[in-house]
Amino acid sequence: MTSLHNLFQDLRISKNSVQGDQSKVRTYQNEAHTQTLSEKIDQLYLMNLAALELLNDLGVSQSQIMAKIEEIDLRDGKLDGKVAQATHCSDCGHRISARRTHCFYCGSKINNLQYQPR
Repeated sequence: MTSLHNLFQDLRISKNSVQGDQSKVRTYQNEAHTQTLSEKIDQLYLMNLAALELLNDLGVSQSQIMAKIEEIDLRDGKLDGKVAQATHCSDCGHRISARRTHCFYCGSKINNLQYQPR
């Protein structure tokens, strides 16, 4: 009976060890992903600062810039600081996030979030 109990305990220890190792891998992956996102945010911030300074140099006022930001934000019907809300795939009709580049269901390319002159 004791050997059966020891065998069961060894099995639980092995299972916990594997789960711990898997958690370490996921932690590493999440840290790498977070670092990549942080670098992208820094790059976007830099590009936005450059664009704002160029606009100011060209005589565009801060209030004009803020008005344009609000106008763009309201294009999806909500003043929420987001570019677009969920949409539907033009090929299969499933509801999908407007931020996706391809439909999750049928794989069709979604042409959104691109510059469209008014």
